[in-house]
Amino acid sequence: METLLSISIPTFNRANLLNQQLSWLRRAIRGFEAQCEILISDNCSTDDTPKVVEKWQSEFKDVRFQFNRHSENIGAVRNIAYCIEAANGKYVWTISDDDLIYDERSPMF
Repeated sequence: METLLSISIPTFNRANLLNQQLSWLRRAIRGFEAQCEILISDNCSTDDTPKVVEKWQSEFKDVRFQFNRHSENIGAVRNIAYCIEAANGKYVWTISDDDLIYDERSPMF
């Protein structure tokens, strides 16, 4: 099946927030795994970002899951551009590790 949506997440030194974002995302795409791709682009973090990604790779086993780690910090704009260029889906949704996504299950306040 063709990938309909690429969800691209640029990140840098926010492993805890990335962990929360992936937790939300796992619930949000339930039932649509075959149509989604997740791409994480790490801007050479010095925290536990690679460990967080490794933990979640097994949780997203039914989803095309890509992880890129830059060898140096290339800056936020270039990291976001990489996320868009590396995506394979018909549509690309770029969300940061610290973007709060509200849905019917999320409290607004």
